[in-house]
Amino acid sequence: MQNTQDAQDANVDAFTNRELSWLQFNERVLEEAESPSIPTFERLRFLSIFMGNLDEFFRVRVGMLGDQLLLDDDWKDNQTKMTVNQQLNYVFRATRRLIKRFNETYQQVNKEIRKYGVIHIESTDKLEKKDEEYLRRIFKFKIAPLITPFIVEKKHPMPFFENDQIIVGCTLITKNGNNRFGFLPVPNPNKVERIICLPSNPGKFILVEELILFYADRVFHKFTIEDKMIFSVVRNADIDEDDGLYDYDPNFSDTMAKIVEVRNLRAPIMIKYQANDAVPKLINYLARSNYLFKRQFFEYLTPLEFNYISELEPLFDKKMKPKLYFPIRKPVKSLGLDENGDLINQISSKDVLVSYPFESISGMVNLLHQAAKDERVTEISMTLYRASKHSKIVESLIKASKLGKKVTCIVELRARFDEENNIELSDQLSKAGVNVLYGLPGYKVHSKLLLIELSNNQKIALIGTGNFNETTARFYTDVALMTANADIASEVKQVFINIQAESFVQQAEHLLVSPLLMKQRLIELIDEEIEKAKSGLSARIVMKMNSLTEKDLMKKFIEASQEGVKIELIVRGICCLIPGVPGKTENIKIRSIVGRYLEHSRIFVFGAKEESRKYYISSADIMTRNLTGRVEVATPIYDKDARKKLAWILKTCLADNVNASEQNSKGKYKHVKAGKVAIDSQSVLAEMGPKSEKEAKPKK
Repeated sequence: MQNTQDAQDANVDAFTNRELSWLQFNERVLEEAESPSIPTFERLRFLSIFMGNLDEFFRVRVGMLGDQLLLDDDWKDNQTKMTVNQQLNYVFRATRRLIKRFNETYQQVNKEIRKYGVIHIESTDKLEKKDEEYLRRIFKFKIAPLITPFIVEKKHPMPFFENDQIIVGCTLITKNGNNRFGFLPVPNPNKVERIICLPSNPGKFILVEELILFYADRVFHKFTIEDKMIFSVVRNADIDEDDGLYDYDPNFSDTMAKIVEVRNLRAPIMIKYQANDAVPKLINYLARSNYLFKRQFFEYLTPLEFNYISELEPLFDKKMKPKLYFPIRKPVKSLGLDENGDLINQISSKDVLVSYPFESISGMVNLLHQAAKDERVTEISMTLYRASKHSKIVESLIKASKLGKKVTCIVELRARFDEENNIELSDQLSKAGVNVLYGLPGYKVHSKLLLIELSNNQKIALIGTGNFNETTARFYTDVALMTANADIASEVKQVFINIQAESFVQQAEHLLVSPLLMKQRLIELIDEEIEKAKSGLSARIVMKMNSLTEKDLMKKFIEASQEGVKIELIVRGICCLIPGVPGKTENIKIRSIVGRYLEHSRIFVFGAKEESRKYYISSADIMTRNLTGRVEVATPIYDKDARKKLAWILKTCLADNVNASEQNSKGKYKHVKAGKVAIDSQSVLAEMGPKSEKEAKPKK
């Protein structure tokens, strides 16, 4: 036991804390917004992504740390040995630094947007009389009737505010000189538009919460307003079935509906506010009433959420848009597929590997559409984790069921923040006669699987790294394999059988299936490379993923590095392993790519020589939750052309010197400096799509 502990402690300098690493990732998102080379409106989008990411981080990860502090304040991170308080202190300090940069970047972007004639009115801007009268009437007749004001008194305690609800708060003074606190919740966005444009210049606008702030004295007319601000409460969303609801209701769909409701009732973890002047009394009151420390208050010089930017787009002149946005890119049709032909026959003849968003998801959508009508098809099974609204994929499943085919759909109701959509989706499918399952108690079904079974016992399988979602397929980089390989398809069938039986796959020769098999098989694959290195042979591992946190796998990477295995990791987000540490990770290189598209594919390659190299694509990241707490699937890639395509994708990502940052031996990320030839991997993959099976030569 002591030896194990010593070995763990010996590797502490090769690990970094998960929360710190996540903040570094969001910093890389912020750097995209800071970059003048990014089109102006796209910079605004990156600011929106940064804020949304940060809010979710506080709701989930900081919320979890807050709960842990209540349970055991001596608990330590098992990688870096940081206590909960140490982690929280770092998170709050780092967040404050990032928000300062965020505020500065927003001011820069806002100035740029003004040059295009779209002007967010500031408090110092003077308005024409007709504009002032227009805003007054909008407030009086359209907004004020929708506001329910609250004044905190002895008989009226602090009201409850839902997560992310935007509120105008005021410190009030009575005629007797006493303080009261008044609150004006901003009306539901479904009832009122977020931006209000001026009649004198439709390019000028004010946000609805700013208008309410301006006219707050007309609501609290019996008081003097001492100070006022706009704020929102971010609440702990660290919820799972162990919260007690799962045992309360045997119907899991109803259970998740209750969890969605309770999520908004969870304890506050952070308050964001926007104020022109100091508001000490209001902040003190909110801190006391919500049991928060001052360190949990963060001041923004920006709107408190960025959903309004979609309403801005129509304000820009069409001629300006090429300067404001990334160039329009249309995905090519799935290479290797004639979508107008018989897709089942084509896939039966040859495997097809599709790379999103550079190739369209239409090939997969059309395959399912054809299967729904095809008389040869007897059964369709599918996993759905996040589906788009008005999904053609869901329409095809419903159509297949109505045409008498047996359709089974495993809907994951616990897909974080998508539960409401998935509850509605499962109800829609059930009403159409689809056999809807909700996965396994305690284990999310995160695998991306489609299985089409024919009357001649042949099977067509689709195994992907990303969700079957037409919307995200335009913005996320993912890969998917369409195959009629009998061995792979049979094992996919076994995954569905096990899920329906509420059991786990315990044996598979080809697929790597969690929670029982994937982790151990990955360790074995790394061990194979270690043995090659020990024998004096070339050994290499290249892995692309979203996150790397699983300690046993990281320790195995360290061992492989010490034996001389060359390891290159492309990790977009959280990465708890530090490369280049003398004697430990000297043979490991780690880079992150953050660009126009969200890097989402998981590709694992083992071996230095092409002829013996092993390729896998996976739904799982290298995280404990994925490898031991979820149903995930990785498939081998046997087809020669598909393997070449994966090799080309990885080679292009490893050559990126525009969107890539590399982690150094101190755990810090630095942008890769562009050489004589600038290589933007996402642009190369998009432009070279039709030639993807050939060697890609980036353009100067």
